[in-house]
Amino acid sequence: MKREEETQRRPLNILMLVDSLGIGGTETHVLAMASALKDRNHRVIIGTSGGPMAQRFHQAGLTMIQLPFQTDNPLFTNYTTLLNMTRSIIDEHEIDLIHAHQIAGLKVAVQISQELLVPVIFTVHGMFYPRRHLQALIDGCAHVIAVSPPAANWVKTHLGYPRKQVSIIPNGIDIQHFKPGPAPSFKKELGMNEDQPLITLCSRIAWGKTRIMEDAINAIEELHDSEGVHLALVGSGPDSPFIHAMVNMVNQRRGDDIIHITGALLDPVEAYRAADAVIGTARVALEAMSTGKPVIAAGNSGYFGPITPANFSEAWQVYFGDHDYLTVPSKRRLVEDIQTVLHNKRPSDQAALRKMVATYFKIETVSKAIEDLYYQVLSGQASPSTIEISSAMSQLAPAETPRLAASEDKPTPREAKPQPKSAKLESPLVSVVIPTHDRAELLDQCLESVFAQTYRPLEIIVVDDHSSDSTPQVAAKWTKRAEGDKELTFIYYRLPRNLGFARAVSMGYLLAQGEFIANHDSDDISHPERISQQVQFLQLNEDYSLVGTNYEVFSDDVENRRKSYLVQYDNNIIKSYRAGKHCVCFGSLLVRRKVIERLGGLTTFMQGAEDYEFIARAIVQGFNVQNLRTPLYYYREHADQRSKEFYSVRSVIISNTEGEEAQ
Repeated sequence: MKREEETQRRPLNILMLVDSLGIGGTETHVLAMASALKDRNHRVIIGTSGGPMAQRFHQAGLTMIQLPFQTDNPLFTNYTTLLNMTRSIIDEHEIDLIHAHQIAGLKVAVQISQELLVPVIFTVHGMFYPRRHLQALIDGCAHVIAVSPPAANWVKTHLGYPRKQVSIIPNGIDIQHFKPGPAPSFKKELGMNEDQPLITLCSRIAWGKTRIMEDAINAIEELHDSEGVHLALVGSGPDSPFIHAMVNMVNQRRGDDIIHITGALLDPVEAYRAADAVIGTARVALEAMSTGKPVIAAGNSGYFGPITPANFSEAWQVYFGDHDYLTVPSKRRLVEDIQTVLHNKRPSDQAALRKMVATYFKIETVSKAIEDLYYQVLSGQASPSTIEISSAMSQLAPAETPRLAASEDKPTPREAKPQPKSAKLESPLVSVVIPTHDRAELLDQCLESVFAQTYRPLEIIVVDDHSSDSTPQVAAKWTKRAEGDKELTFIYYRLPRNLGFARAVSMGYLLAQGEFIANHDSDDISHPERISQQVQFLQLNEDYSLVGTNYEVFSDDVENRRKSYLVQYDNNIIKSYRAGKHCVCFGSLLVRRKVIERLGGLTTFMQGAEDYEFIARAIVQGFNVQNLRTPLYYYREHADQRSKEFYSVRSVIISNTEGEEAQ
C-alpha cells in the first residue's frame, strides 16, 4: 500500500532560492540535491544572482533564473524587485514549494509565502546567521532542515523554533563522483614529484577556518625536513591576502615551494585523490572520505582530529569540527596527527569510512529524505526526522574505543600545579601593567599585593593617566622599595595629559619587556600565587595564549569576599563571546607577548567595553583563552569604579549582540 501511495505522488515544481553561487559547501550541496531531485522527475528552478558555480548548475541541466540579490537584507527597490520577480516565477512555473538556503532568499520566500500560500522550507547550513534577523523570518517557515545535530540544537535553543518542525538532514554526497581514483596531473601542476607526500586542506579562507590554515602552514614547515611533506591550500575568501603573505614567507625561508595555493576549485575531487591525507570539515570531510582518503577533521569551531570508523559517529555529532569541536586547534596537534596518518596508513579503515559515507550521506538517500519532507509539508503532516549513526560504529570497528565529543567530556587544559624540582620550568620575565587615575590610596594596596607575588623576575609598570592626587608620591615610595629586590623592576610613567583607560593600558604594553604580560587594575588585589600559577599554566599548555583566573569580590575588607559568577571555562568561553557576552576578568588576564604584538593595544572606539573587545578580537584572531578555576584575583567594589560608570555601555552591547554568532 505504501509503495502504491508513493508511486502516485506527482512530480513537484520546486523553487530553490540561493542568494549567490560562490564556491562553497552550501552551493555544492544545493547542486547535488537539485540534480538528484531532477533525476527523481521533479522540476527544480534555481533562483540566484549567479556566481562561479553557475557553470556547474548549467552543466547539470538545471533551470536557472537570475534574481538580483545584492545583500543579506534586501531593502527598498531591490526588495520590491525581488518580490515582483519571485511572484512571476511562482505564477509562471506553478511552484508548489519554496526551499531557501540563504537569508536574503528566506526574507523574500517568507513574504511570498504569506501572500500566495506557498509553503517555505529553510535549510540551516551553519550557526553564522544573525540571530534577530533569522528569528524574525524563521517563524514563517513550514519546516526547517538543519545539516547537523549542533545546527539543529542552535535552531531550537537560540531561535526558539519548535522541535517538532526541525529535521536533521545532512549534506548529500555524490559517491559516484567522489570515489577513489588517480589524479596524475595534480602534483605535477604543483611542481611536485609523484612520490612526495601531500596534505590537502580544502576550505573557505575566512572566519575560524583561517586559523586552521595558519596552524597547518606552521605544521608543514616543521615537518618538511623529516617527512618531505607538502601542503596544498584549496580555497579562497576574504582572508586570502593574509594566507598568501604567510605562505610566501614560509616558502622564502625554505628556499622552495612547500606550501601551494591553488585558489578555489569548482571540483576538488583531484585535490582529494592526489593527497595522502585531507584536512577539512563538514562537506569537505565527507567528500574526502568518499574518495578513500584519511581525514583530519578541523574547522570553523575547532579541532576533532583523525576520523576513524570508531569515532565517526562522534565526529558527525560535531559536524567534523565545523559546528562544534573536541578540542582547540594547534600546530602541535596537527604535527602529531599528520605524522600518524602518514605512517599508519590503514586501507581497511578508509574503505570502512567510504562505506559509512555511502550508507548515511549518499545523495540518493538524502534527496529521498528531502522529497519525503516536501510531500509531508504539502500535506500538512510534516514530522521531524534525523540521522542516527551510533550503531555503525560497533559493527565496523568493534575493537576500537570511540572518542568522546560531548562538551562536558572534552579534554580540558591542565591547571598549574607545583612542579617537582627535577622538572622545574623556566622563569621568563613577566611585565605587570597597571593603569591608574586618581586612586593613590587604592594603588598603594594594589602594589602591596603585586610586590608580594612569589613569581620572579617581575617588571611592574604603573601608567599614571595624569592623576591630580598623590599618585606620584605613592609611586616614589614603591620605586624606593623596588631597589632592594634584584629580580624586580618598577617603572612609573606619567602621561602628559589624561588620555583614558585604553590608551593608558596600551602605553603599558608598549613599555613592557616581558615574555608574558599581566593586566592589573589599580583598585584590585592579587593572590600571591596568581602570576606563578598563570605562567605555569601557559608553559604547560602551549595551545593557549591568554589565561585569566576566577575572582572574588570585596568592598573595604579584602578578607570579607564573596563569589563572582561571571567567569566561564573551556568551550563556554568561546560560546560566551560569540553571544556578545563577557566571561574573562580583564584585570586578571595574563597573555603571551605574541598576542600584544599581533593585536596591538586596546581600542578607543568602544569606551567602557575595551576589555570585552580585546578578548573577542583575540578569539577571532585564533588565540585560545582559558580561566583558572582557583580565585586568584580580588575585585574591589566602590563608588568610583570604572565598571559601574560604563555598566550601561556593556548592557547595550550584550542586548544588541546576544545570540549572534561571531565569525
